[in-house]
Amino acid sequence: MQFHSEHLGAIVVFWIIVLLVMLALHVDFVKDGKNAGRYIFSLFYFAVGIVAAAFFGFFLTAQPFELINLLAMGVFIAGPIFLVMAQAAARKNNLKIIANLFLAMALLVVAISIDAFVIEPHWLEVTKVKLSSSKISKPLKIAVLSDLQTDQIGEYEKAAVERVMKEKPDLILLPGDYIQCLTWPEQVKWQGELTKLLKEMKFAAPLGVYAVQGNVEVDGWPEIFKGLPITAMPNSKTVTSGELAITGLSFRDSFNPNVKVGSTKLYHIVLGHGPDFALAKPDADLLVAGHTHGGQVQIPLFGPPLTLSAVPRHWAQGTKEQEAVETKPGTRLILSRGVGMERCYAPRMRFLCRPQLIFIELVPE
Repeated sequence: MQFHSEHLGAIVVFWIIVLLVMLALHVDFVKDGKNAGRYIFSLFYFAVGIVAAAFFGFFLTAQPFELINLLAMGVFIAGPIFLVMAQAAARKNNLKIIANLFLAMALLVVAISIDAFVIEPHWLEVTKVKLSSSKISKPLKIAVLSDLQTDQIGEYEKAAVERVMKEKPDLILLPGDYIQCLTWPEQVKWQGELTKLLKEMKFAAPLGVYAVQGNVEVDGWPEIFKGLPITAMPNSKTVTSGELAITGLSFRDSFNPNVKVGSTKLYHIVLGHGPDFALAKPDADLLVAGHTHGGQVQIPLFGPPLTLSAVPRHWAQGTKEQEAVETKPGTRLILSRGVGMERCYAPRMRFLCRPQLIFIELVPE
């Protein structure tokens, strides 16, 4: 990751405050380490310290994802350090139950961090959905490759593109967010590398490849697809391909819950980056979107705490195997958790929310 001075300053301020908090708690353990209640209350004091440190650091950048990044550092780096420190103090004072409890919590946090930062971000899931319609006469396969959202083109990105081509889809839909870098030179470099990769993979489909704009695109983003059989749609428009009508929405229209979309007698697909347009219940058969990343972090029995979208949480968490959401009778929503994840100031993590490729099998009714 590249650091802006404000970003580095936020991290320094955060760690100074966190270390002072842990030093104060260590002194407290030394003074009154035989009091079991001290250890329980120390969890509360530590949590408050982490939140306060994160907000002080956040004020230096005013970047919302910086706040999440600092909180993640507090939980997954400072957290185990504090828990081990408290465990050692409890053990020294013969508080075996407290010591074992803190050790178990430390191991749990470490295990979650390994999953969230090492395993899940590159554990690509392939989801298949089967839909039917009387408007088509032969089976079609549609690939959805959403939110590649990367700041480099490595083996993971190559494998994702290769997996799409291996399925030999009839139609490929790209709901936006391709390259996200902190600096312009890096943005230009990796956009060029993405173009090169797509050319090497002969990225194409018989009924076409259609791409719309996401949050991270910069001016001139359609240049990524220059020289490729890919239709970039910076503005809302509808095109036809075989028995399909494909409406690509502009970035703004995709987030408009009242957007107006024209009707057609063909099998109608509406493609947008943000899923909010689905709330308008457009006259279409299939709605395809990305953007939410499934929240990147999901809590059991709750779902994603943060989706940055107006759609219901159970929509935003992403399409599950053979479970496309019906937004109204005859209209299905496919919302991808995306291949990549938020970059720049955000923590590079996924938890209970694997990256995703979606393949839709559309068959005659």
